[in-house]
Amino acid sequence: MFPPFDEEAAKKVCIEMLRELEQKKSLCGNQEFYFFKGMLGALVCLDENGEQVVLRAFSGALGGKWNVAEFVPPLFNEEKYNAAISINDKKIHELSVAPADETPEQKSVRKKLRIKLCNETLRRIYSLYKFFCADGIARNFGDIVKEKLYARFRSDEKQCFLIPTGTGDCCAPKLLSHAFENKLLPISLEEFFWNGSSEKKFDETDFRNPCDEKCGLILPAILGLKIIYRDKNILVVEKPSGLLSVPGRGEEKQDCVVRRMQRLFPKTIAQPSVHRLDMDTSGLMVLAFDSQSHKNLSGQFARGEVRKKYIAVLDGIPQNEKLGITRATKNGRLEIRHRVDIENRPYQIHDDIYGKLGITLWQRERIWNMRGGQENAVRTVTTVCFEPLTGRTHQLRFAAASPLGLNAPIVGDNLYGNEEAQAGRLLLHASYLSFKHPVTGERMEFFSAPEFKC
Repeated sequence: MFPPFDEEAAKKVCIEMLRELEQKKSLCGNQEFYFFKGMLGALVCLDENGEQVVLRAFSGALGGKWNVAEFVPPLFNEEKYNAAISINDKKIHELSVAPADETPEQKSVRKKLRIKLCNETLRRIYSLYKFFCADGIARNFGDIVKEKLYARFRSDEKQCFLIPTGTGDCCAPKLLSHAFENKLLPISLEEFFWNGSSEKKFDETDFRNPCDEKCGLILPAILGLKIIYRDKNILVVEKPSGLLSVPGRGEEKQDCVVRRMQRLFPKTIAQPSVHRLDMDTSGLMVLAFDSQSHKNLSGQFARGEVRKKYIAVLDGIPQNEKLGITRATKNGRLEIRHRVDIENRPYQIHDDIYGKLGITLWQRERIWNMRGGQENAVRTVTTVCFEPLTGRTHQLRFAAASPLGLNAPIVGDNLYGNEEAQAGRLLLHASYLSFKHPVTGERMEFFSAPEFKC
């Protein structure tokens, strides 16, 4: 995954760690590190007084030890961790050895029992992890990956194999959780791979970003944002469905992408957003760290130089006799004038006189059957790709649902959709974003796949 913070200051700390390992064959006076094979990392922070604090971490355990002096602790209580393992440990080892006269039926029973006991142990272990997040809240695995964890279970036994083994033991989550627990502000993060006592010389490729498989699962929750790209001028994030883009009126509407960005990066300008996504829409957003970048990006949006694409799942099959859209139509262009319904905000209504023109290109991807809704019934749905050429409020939602458009609302749309076609969220995702970098002028492209089936 993309490194969430600048790496320069932390890289200097990592280089000092490397020199100590190479010259003294130890680290912080501990010789076990010389033979350690895994990731080592550093996080440079500021405390509440603005003083610099350096944190260090290693991935996994060091020679069977989780707590080592001068390094951040694991994200669980080591005593409880060992107790959780010991419950089934002996039996699991016994079941790992096949008896000489074992029949195929007995082998199947033995393997199933071993898997069951391993999953019981994993459940106990995962319940011990505690992640301190940027918002000050301590979360567990159930809070962070609940939907991913249970989405594909086929049996009533909720096994934990969907979380990769070792998730939560990498350097980045340990460092960031410790920092947030102690009210420290992270400013620089770097990690490197140490290959034990290998004769292979260290090079730049041994500096690593947080991993996608494990860190990518939990760091967005710890940070409050899924960071797709970051430099000194801009930040690209993937907004989850249900989160506001910018703060609204009232205390209950302050949690948003902008506030979370400013919490992680306090030097961000007061108004970093240059565009918005509806609260129910997920996907790519670009924000600016400085006023000049904000001005440049805002100009690109105003001039229509930014390309955006969305993936949506529509309830039904797009059909509109007046526009010549039939079941066989695969793409088209929609032009509809609409405005807010003054008596029913933020609902949009068609208005050829006072409405603003919304122009949308659309392309059908596939027609398929989806199970869901209040009665878990099977519904025919259509996956489409939208490319808005204008940026009107609810433009895509209105274009999909309107009789003047595709006449097929987006699944999960609580404003324009059918109550029977609910999916727990709006199935609309900003999947593509392209613009010129506000400083270098380089054309940048970002892609993001939706979490929902499409």
